[in-house]
Amino acid sequence: MKSLKTKKTRSRSGMIIIIAMFFIALLTAVSVSTATMSTANAKIANNHKKANRALANSHSGLEVIRYALDGMTVPNSSVQNSVQSRLNSKNLTSISATLLESDEIINLSSSALNSDSSDNFSTKITMYSDRWQADITGTSGQLDRKCRAVFYKNIHGNPVFDFGVATKGPLLMTGQAELTGVNLAVESDVLIDTSIAGNSFEISNQASVEGNVHIVNSLATYDVGTKSEIGGETGDSAEDNIHVGVDPVEFPVPNTDYFRQFATGDTIDSSSTISNYEVLENVTVAANTNPTFASNITIKGVLFVEQPNNVTFAGKVTVQGVIVGDSLVGDDPNSNNFDFSGQVECLDVSDLEGAQFAAIKNETGSFLISPGFGVDFSGQSNIINGVIACSGARFTGQAGGVINGSIINYSTEPMVMQGQGSLSFNRSGTGDNPAGFVPVYTLDYDPALYEEIID
Repeated sequence: MKSLKTKKTRSRSGMIIIIAMFFIALLTAVSVSTATMSTANAKIANNHKKANRALANSHSGLEVIRYALDGMTVPNSSVQNSVQSRLNSKNLTSISATLLESDEIINLSSSALNSDSSDNFSTKITMYSDRWQADITGTSGQLDRKCRAVFYKNIHGNPVFDFGVATKGPLLMTGQAELTGVNLAVESDVLIDTSIAGNSFEISNQASVEGNVHIVNSLATYDVGTKSEIGGETGDSAEDNIHVGVDPVEFPVPNTDYFRQFATGDTIDSSSTISNYEVLENVTVAANTNPTFASNITIKGVLFVEQPNNVTFAGKVTVQGVIVGDSLVGDDPNSNNFDFSGQVECLDVSDLEGAQFAAIKNETGSFLISPGFGVDFSGQSNIINGVIACSGARFTGQAGGVINGSIINYSTEPMVMQGQGSLSFNRSGTGDNPAGFVPVYTLDYDPALYEEIID
């Protein structure tokens, strides 16, 4: 009996060892599994952290791009240079813009958000007809996240039309010539953007500008006569109303060829008898005709003048439409000129009657669009219904009147006012671009169209 009892005790001890080893193995497996899961969780958490950081970097990039592009004027050409200039003006010089071959996409280079460049963002801008779409990629380590911002192109009036006179050449005033505003003095403000040598602005005798004079060139010089008046003041006080080194304003792009479609009437050339014409309805003047209209003449619709040409109106001219000198900015005004030596009277183009005027009657806001033509006025005017765009302008004698718009001089040829003429600018209600100018668009950010992009 004693030997049997010993055997049973030994059997139980063996079972205990086996059970202990099982639990040790189980606990070891649980420990290894727990350690593995902890490591995986740590990696997942770290990846989540980097992903969230990448998304935050894309958000930071969105704010940078919004700061850079919101309110930007959409250029008509040289988009890459314009975007780069915009970035530079916002002190974002570390970002470079590259236009792809498609001319529809601009890539903005990667920009670091910390000292070691591990956090950064880059941007791809796709340009559509009605909007710019910015896809911003934020990066943290090896992880990327993307978001999208949309900037709509909204049409606006060009800021040049906020001035009574805007000129790329000097403004020279003498005698009793004056610039005034019909409603407010600011309507006669002057913008001068020229870099030629000599004075950008000269005013002498009793000439006056009711508004202020704004000169872009920070090194520009000017000369103000002791009796001349600027902003309602004379002497040294007058010079306080001359502002030098102002921000440049992009001049609007005229599109004279646009009006060719409306010139459906006669063509006057060197073989035409000019005296036979008393009314010109949608007429074209062929190049090298150089006509002189000696007697009173009425222009209805469009008068489309090819270059080179020198056109003289010696008698009274009544304009119910728009006069177009088919030219480009930079063309030679010495070969192209309009001379108004008689009285000028304007009628509202929208009041034209007849099927031949059905289209042109909607083209309002412009009187003379001829960016490569000089223009001389020596007769008086009552009201000129619209913008005068030219390459050098001269108002002599008592030439003047009310201008419902602005005078824009596209060349370095000066704008000259001599004599006793007065130009009164009425720019109320002229928020939209006048007919014949390429529309101006600005970019407006739409926060409602923000989205995160999942590739």
